[in-house]
Amino acid sequence: ITVKKHLRAQEIALQNRLPCVYLVDSGGAFLPLQADVFPDRDHFGRIFFNQARMSAERIAQIASVMGSCTAGGAYVPAMSDVAIIVKGTGTIFLGGPPLVKAATGEDIDAESLGGADVHCRESGVCDHYAENDTHALAIARRIVAHLRRRSASLPPRAPVEPLHDPSELYGVLPSNPRLPYDVREVIARLTDASELEEFKQLYGTTLVCGFAHLAGYRIGILANNGVLFSESALKGTHFIELCAREQIPLLFLQNITGFMVGRRAEAGGIAKDGAKLVTAVACAGVPKLTVIVGGSYG
Repeated sequence: ITVKKHLRAQEIALQNRLPCVYLVDSGGAFLPLQADVFPDRDHFGRIFFNQARMSAERIAQIASVMGSCTAGGAYVPAMSDVAIIVKGTGTIFLGGPPLVKAATGEDIDAESLGGADVHCRESGVCDHYAENDTHALAIARRIVAHLRRRSASLPPRAPVEPLHDPSELYGVLPSNPRLPYDVREVIARLTDASELEEFKQLYGTTLVCGFAHLAGYRIGILANNGVLFSESALKGTHFIELCAREQIPLLFLQNITGFMVGRRAEAGGIAKDGAKLVTAVACAGVPKLTVIVGGSYG
């Protein structure tokens, strides 16, 4: 009956093009009844089929991981457009600690196996790190508030001057292009009210991605903050795809020496990951503006 309720809700959302918000705390299917849950067309696996179809239809899906998401339950946030995870209570793994122990002999606790730090800093499965359930719901509300309306594009809001004086940019940017600086200091002197809603803040940290307003218009910002690694490229790809779906213009703040080189980078598939980023930029049907704020090499 749980699966039927889930599928019915997804069908209504698909038919009416309604965004889906999943508040996830799932241990997967009840295995003693798996013969009655998995094999048929409208059984457990249909949930993921519907998620894939909704993604293809550009219907937004947001998952907030507020408990354990094990086995099949792990795919709900993984297949969503945006995933939030709660520190200390949210976990995502295909097999929990007892199964890991039985299969590999490894002793590990749930938080170390698939907690918020793992999935926000290392794997990139989750996009937002929440301190508690209230924080997670606030993030979800903020994401939904900015989704594109079906009727017409939202009019720009009233422009607001940056809180930090734009004339300070000359003090932020070093005269020597070899010296590093935090590109967030540049963003704070460009955007309305110096606001930036960062995306995947703890993952792929050499590329800063986030939403902001510029002269009242909502934009997506991609700003270099170091050399690009595979994680940075995958983060940028994901962010560009979200902006393309919501028809949000892109602003690139470019200061880049290229992608990371070396055996470890090549073995990690950096050429393929970089190609995904290039493809995402090329296929995004939104206005794109690039501002060179440093070097542009590689």
